[in-house]
Amino acid sequence: MTYTAMLSPDAKKYLDGLDNKRAGNIRKHLKELEKDPFKPRAGCDIDIVAGSNRPPMYRLRIGEFRAAYFVEGNEIYVTELFLKRRDSAYREN
Repeated sequence: MTYTAMLSPDAKKYLDGLDNKRAGNIRKHLKELEKDPFKPRAGCDIDIVAGSNRPPMYRLRIGEFRAAYFVEGNEIYVTELFLKRRDSAYREN
């Protein structure tokens, strides 16, 4: 089964605001995601988002960027693209 990735208006706006190199890299990963949005593999670091309900949400890691998405039928809906900074993952005590 082949899938089609669709961007939300916010995700598209974010992608359009990036430089060509970064936007191209994200597009390349989204194209790879269209082959199988559920199976992690080289070039497609996929993880299910804990605590998500129906439909299950997934996270695609693209270097320093993340894409949040869900799958319905043969369509992948990318709801959010964002920059994940390493220091934001840890709390200060």
